[in-house]
Amino acid sequence: MEDSRWLDAQLKAANDLVNAGSQALRQNQNAAGAAALREADAILDMAEEESDDVLKLRARVSNELGVAHQRLNKLEESLGYHGKAAEICTQLIERGESFEANSAATHLNLSSIYIAMGKAPEALEAGEKALNLIDLLRDRDEPGVDALELGANQNMAVIYAREKRYEESDAAMERSVELAQTLAEAGQPNFQAQLAQGCQQLSVILFDEERFEHALRWGRNAEELSEKAFEALGQPVLPVYVISQINLISYNERLGRFADAEDCLWKALEVAGNDAQILRRGYAFYETCRKQADARLEEGNLPREEVDEGFEELNERIEKVGGMEAIQRAIEQAQQRSRR
Repeated sequence: MEDSRWLDAQLKAANDLVNAGSQALRQNQNAAGAAALREADAILDMAEEESDDVLKLRARVSNELGVAHQRLNKLEESLGYHGKAAEICTQLIERGESFEANSAATHLNLSSIYIAMGKAPEALEAGEKALNLIDLLRDRDEPGVDALELGANQNMAVIYAREKRYEESDAAMERSVELAQTLAEAGQPNFQAQLAQGCQQLSVILFDEERFEHALRWGRNAEELSEKAFEALGQPVLPVYVISQINLISYNERLGRFADAEDCLWKALEVAGNDAQILRRGYAFYETCRKQADARLEEGNLPREEVDEGFEELNERIEKVGGMEAIQRAIEQAQQRSRR
């Protein structure tokens, strides 16, 4: 009886720490979240028996620690934690527990880590495992399957693109777009912001492969999704919208569509104000335009006099925020905050 009470006390203490760690992660307090989760992990290590309840909590702790370390850019540690979580999920399923949804989410996280580490074969294997589990869950009419499938297909689209399997990449991302729309209609617009980032990632891969029109297609999808998410959720997703517009400036500029690129620039400034990233990108854009021949600017529907007018107006905005040095400092400070 005493042993049982001791185990219950351990589980409660660990569970409280996990909840605190998860809350910190939701607030982007990644270091604090990781610290609470590591403390929970240490408590669970002291448990003398591996009951189903202990294993379930271990799986959650390991998965959350994997997320925290990925955000802290500690990919090897993140991989270790997610791998441990996957093993525990399998163990619970073999015991007869209905833990397939947790296993699917864990393999989805594993796939994301492998993508970040540039390990395409491993990412593909983990992603396929997640999709197989998702199919099983859908056959059972389990709740929450759309969100899992969206994430899995988003990852697979990126993996396929890196493997130059472009048709499969498009099909996977198109499926994710469908699911994001379904979830938004059900009152969950946050998935549109998530998928906008997936479309951004895909478009950058395609741009680097010099598939410029293809990159523009998914860049426009990212813009549309980020606009919808911004309308629904407001300021928290503004950075996603900003990146979408910056990417579109680059894609249109590369294709010689200078007027379209300029439209993206001023649209972004209208929504985000004098955002440092946009101002810096806009300055580089006008510098590029000023180096073009008049005929090329005319072909891109942006005559030189319009370039000069736009550049002058942009410079006025830059001076209002303290010049390019102030802009660079603001960008560096934002990058430092994102690493915490």
